[in-house]
Formats: sequence, C-alpha cells, structure tokens
Amino acid sequence: MTKGQDGDEPIFIRSNWGTSRYVYNPRNPVGAGLIIGSLLFAAIFMYSLHARSSWSEGELRDAVNVAVRDLEASPQTLGPWTGDYGGMIRDALKKSGKGPSAGGLHIEDADDPYDKNADPAVDLFEVTAEDVDTTFCLSVSPPEPEPGMTSVEVSLSIAVEEGGC
Repeated sequence: MTKGQDGDEPIFIRSNWGTSRYVYNPRNPVGAGLIIGSLLFAAIFMYSLHARSSWSEGELRDAVNVAVRDLEASPQTLGPWTGDYGGMIRDALKKSGKGPSAGGLHIEDADDPYDKNADPAVDLFEVTAEDVDTTFCLSVSPPEPEPGMTSVEVSLSIAVEEGGC
C-alpha cells in the first residue's frame, strides 16, 4: 500500500517478518487505535474468562446450602456402583447450578480416627474451593454404612457450619 494523497500513512502495511501478510500500521492513528483496541479486547476477554472459572464466597455458600437441601429432600441410594457420601456431596454441589461449571471444588473426609471425643453418629466432610478461603463443615448422619453388594437407601440429615471441622 502506498501513502495517501495528503501524505498519510496507510492503516495496514506488509509485515517485515518475511511473510506477505498485512499488519496494523502503528504510525497511522487508526492503526494504532486498532492495536490498542485489540489489546484491550484480549485483556477484557481474559479477565471475564477468569471471573467465570473461579468461585466466590457467596457462590460456594449458596452451592453448599442448595446441595444440602437437595440431599435431605429425598432418600439417597448407596451401593457399590453409586459411590460414597463424598461423591454424593460432590454431585449435589455440581447439580446445584451455583459457581463455575468446572473444577476448583474439594470435598474431603474430615473424620479423625484418633479423636476419642468425636461423635460416632456423624461423618464429617470439609468443602472448600480453590479461590475462596472459606471452608464449610458438613456433619452427615447417619454414618455411611459399610460397603456391601446390596444397595441401601438412607435419609440424610446434614448440619452445615462455616469453618473447618
């Protein structure tokens, strides 16, 4: 591309890197604006991508409360193919529709076998997320039955406390 009639630089110029493609011309005000606009668009896109993939404290709190309500609403079936309480809690948190759709969620068994003062009538689980400092302690009763070849239907009662178990 050649200079315009009044000596203006063209918006696009050929690349100096050995290719025959055109690139924005930073010496033209419109080309410089397109460069800045492209960088701003990329930065805003990356920020929104990060914001959609990370948990907030409110989202984690809402997800835990919805999951507990759903687990207590109807009897749950435990069997060799359905998983354990931790898997049921994880599935209920994902089905809650709160928070990002992928990753960052951790459910850990918090029962301490060496704690003589622990209540044997409950199983403890800690729910955390990577981007949040808040931890939720779920006290699930009745305790998880021993694994067997038959399925068992249990009605869960879950108490939620903010903080570690």
